[in-house]
Amino acid sequence: MDFKPMASGLKLLITGGCRSGKSQYVLNRFKIFSGKKSLLATAEALDEEMSERIVRHRVERSKDWTTIEEPLELSPIFEKEMSQDNLIVLDCLTLWVTNLMMKGHSEQSIFQKADQLIATIAQCPGTVAVVTNEVGSGIVPDNEMSRQFRDLAGHINQRFAVAFDEVVMLVSGLPVTVKQPPSRSGNFISSTTPHSFPQTEKRGVYNAIYNRRDMRHFLSDPIHPEVVGRVLDAAHHAGSVGFMQPWNFIIIDDPTVKQKIYENFKQANAEGAEKFEGDKKELYQSMKLQGILDAPLNICVTCDSSRMGPNVLGRNTMPETDLFSTSCAVQNLWLAARAEGLAVGWVSILEKQKLKNDLRIPEHLQLVAYLCMGHCEGFYSEPMLQKKGWAHRLSLKDLVFYNHWEGEPSEFKVSLPNPPNKSN
Repeated sequence: MDFKPMASGLKLLITGGCRSGKSQYVLNRFKIFSGKKSLLATAEALDEEMSERIVRHRVERSKDWTTIEEPLELSPIFEKEMSQDNLIVLDCLTLWVTNLMMKGHSEQSIFQKADQLIATIAQCPGTVAVVTNEVGSGIVPDNEMSRQFRDLAGHINQRFAVAFDEVVMLVSGLPVTVKQPPSRSGNFISSTTPHSFPQTEKRGVYNAIYNRRDMRHFLSDPIHPEVVGRVLDAAHHAGSVGFMQPWNFIIIDDPTVKQKIYENFKQANAEGAEKFEGDKKELYQSMKLQGILDAPLNICVTCDSSRMGPNVLGRNTMPETDLFSTSCAVQNLWLAARAEGLAVGWVSILEKQKLKNDLRIPEHLQLVAYLCMGHCEGFYSEPMLQKKGWAHRLSLKDLVFYNHWEGEPSEFKVSLPNPPNKSN
């Protein structure tokens, strides 16, 4: 059968043996998907073990998934539920084939239904992922019905693999890309490029971003010097205008020095509290806003605007770019630390000149960040200030404009994600 080209949304086939990690791969890959996420489940609770299995899979899925249970008639579900911004995951294809066989459908009828399902999915503008089981790699079944199922499932898997954009096979929990998404012309714009990181590495980057927290609670356990070295090297590889690299990092582990910084904080914090009134002041005073003495290491990040001389490529018309560049180094440090499982907290409630004096920082350098870094019992489930009710995250859609200030989109419109547990 010749299959029509797929609509613009990605069509992904995920195959592999039993317990190979297919369902978990789906959850991980689409964790930060924008739009409605639906799981079309073909399993039926025909016995106690299957009932427990279904419940277990439901628990594994986060609350942003909608479950649709349908063992037989799948095409109408796709026709009803699919839109450009939606995701539907069919789990699983081979179980659907089993259901049809058990209802007495002939081989020809099952092939027809499979082809109809492929054609329906091809017209869906959104993203579709189909989970199936790889068959035929084991022993030859000892009865006719099992052999018929093996052959049917194998042929149907082949049809879906030909029609779909991408095929991923799970082997012992590891994804292996069997078929890469094609590049297309016309209105289709691929969400991946030949230079994209592999999915597992890409997820790691986004996980570090979305699970970064401004931490205030630390354990006293020491940090391995090699880990600190990796974190600082990541900071040193930040982008900088004109490749000026204006940063320096002062590592502070001396308790006497940390005590001086803490005394600085206490005075500045008391003055800061007076800027607020009523409930806001009470909330301010109730929050732990530093971990200077608790964290095994403090790191002061400075900016040297004179490092590359008076004329730096790209800085002449915007002299603040040296500070912006140093801030990029701070962010790199923070994300690398999160990837290493280390907590970081930015302490900005400090009197700058006193801090420079205590750390013997030359007068021409600018202070950018004073950071506490160490191990922690656990990372906050959400930003501390949000959890305490001090502030909330603004909606990204209210912060994105087009072509000019407060401009509305024309032909191009960004598809904005809504990832859970966003950081601060």
